[in-house]
Amino acid sequence: MIVPPSFLFQYQLSIPKIDDLPRKNGRRMQLPDTARVFVPAAMNEGTARLDVRLAWNPDGLAMELLVHGKKSEISGRRHDLKHSDYVLVCIDTRHTNNVHRATQFCTALQILPADEAADDLPTGQFIDMAQQRSTHRPQDAKRVVISVQTVSDGYRMELWIPAGQIPGFAETPEIGHLGFYVVVEDTELGQLPLSVGDDFPVAHDPSTWLQLNL
Repeated sequence: MIVPPSFLFQYQLSIPKIDDLPRKNGRRMQLPDTARVFVPAAMNEGTARLDVRLAWNPDGLAMELLVHGKKSEISGRRHDLKHSDYVLVCIDTRHTNNVHRATQFCTALQILPADEAADDLPTGQFIDMAQQRSTHRPQDAKRVVISVQTVSDGYRMELWIPAGQIPGFAETPEIGHLGFYVVVEDTELGQLPLSVGDDFPVAHDPSTWLQLNL
């Protein structure tokens, strides 16, 4: 296998602290340009179709994801992910770059931007990771805030994950960083990762994730 350029370096991306997140009264977060992060996959062959913005505060983690180049409508069925559009978000609040199995401080959130079973509204579900060393306390995906807006060539998704739904997040301001990974699985565009795709064990190996500096 030829190693893609996006895997040649250990990326550390700085993200801003924005105190007034989430917005009140259900308003869009509209993360500023200062929250836009570099997408390492843009260095790989082909054109990157992702625009990613991230921010944090002690209450949680925010993401805005813009998918470009899509012509068909978004659709998904949780029982048939192979034929669904969905997003996987992974977080490690004790990221060290050398641990290859998920720990109790790792979280995986699977999001359907349009869920057929929910009148095509977005839904999220916390999922188990393969070979995870230990379990963490129960998480409630209903506390995660997800909004999706279609645009002319794709869709924009905003995500807010409360601190209480991310094991170990309370200590991350003192630690100063966390591990992060996101990948879009699209029935039309294929796999759109932040860095590397499923040629690597990204779904369960935290060492393949990027580091976010808070």
